[in-house]
Order: sequence, then structure tokens, then C-alpha cells
Amino acid sequence: MIFALLVAATTCAAVWFLTGPTQKRGFGALFGLIDSLLWLFAGVSAGKLAVVIVAAFCAFCFARPFLRAHVYARLRRQHA
Repeated sequence: MIFALLVAATTCAAVWFLTGPTQKRGFGALFGLIDSLLWLFAGVSAGKLAVVIVAAFCAFCFARPFLRAHVYARLRRQHA
């Protein structure tokens, strides 16, 4: 029950921040990443491969803004 509430709360927070102002979308991506990691944990615990595959893809999608920012900062330092 507590795990379900945690998943629901992170899902709501992700949607709230992703649909809000541009400055808050980073928080939405972070909550989305946490939410997909919770779903990944739930899929592994239940032994459901389909849930694990979808959750891993979602985790990658939500991690993209952070990976892009990291790569951009790294490239900017190398060319400066």
C-alpha cells in the first residue's frame, strides 16, 4: 500500500511539473525518472519482464534531459 502511494505521488508530481512552466520541467523529469525506477523495481520484484522493459525505456526517456545537459556541459568545457 505504501509503495503504491509512493508511485502515485511521484507520478502526480512528474505530471504536475512537466505540464507547468518551463523552469519546472527539470523537476518533472526528475520525478518521472524516480517514478520509472520505482516501476522498474516493482517489475523486477514481481518477475514481469514486460513491466521491466517498459519501465527501463521510460527511465531512459526521463533521463535524456539530464544526459543531454551532462554531455553538453562536457563538450562545452572541451571546446572552451
